[in-house]
Amino acid sequence: MRYLTFPFAFCFCLICPSCTSKPEKCKYKPVAIFAANLPHIKQYNYEVQENESLESILLDTGVLLEVSQNVCSSTQQEFRFTVPGNRSHYADSVWMKEAARQMVFLSALSPKQAPLKTWGDMIEKVRPQMKLGEPLEVQPGITVRIDRVTGQDQSTLQIVLAQQ
Repeated sequence: MRYLTFPFAFCFCLICPSCTSKPEKCKYKPVAIFAANLPHIKQYNYEVQENESLESILLDTGVLLEVSQNVCSSTQQEFRFTVPGNRSHYADSVWMKEAARQMVFLSALSPKQAPLKTWGDMIEKVRPQMKLGEPLEVQPGITVRIDRVTGQDQSTLQIVLAQQ
């Protein structure tokens, strides 16, 4: 039986075009949102590989912000704000409010980040309809999802902005 599995898989890949096709060619590349010389930024790192990027920022507030982007036929940006301490006792509404507040804070770093205020305002506007972990369509094809990961030592607020 072991010998039949390999030839079958090999033949399947020969007749299945998706097995041998090249990865999708993307028109766009991710662009850094922040920079090392901005106020409140103590440490900064930006890595990009093809259509994905990761920015890691340590703020002077003690917050570690990681922003991952994936751009191609659709776009997704995930903001992860990690702070020390267990915040599992926080109500869902606190996480929603904090998401709006953090986006407004980031928008004030420089004029380049000013558009993030629009996201903070949007989150605040739709906050009563949002549920943690569930995407909410805020405009046709555009969703926002807010979630959290809590542990004994640290807690993370996640904001995912996606456009199809």
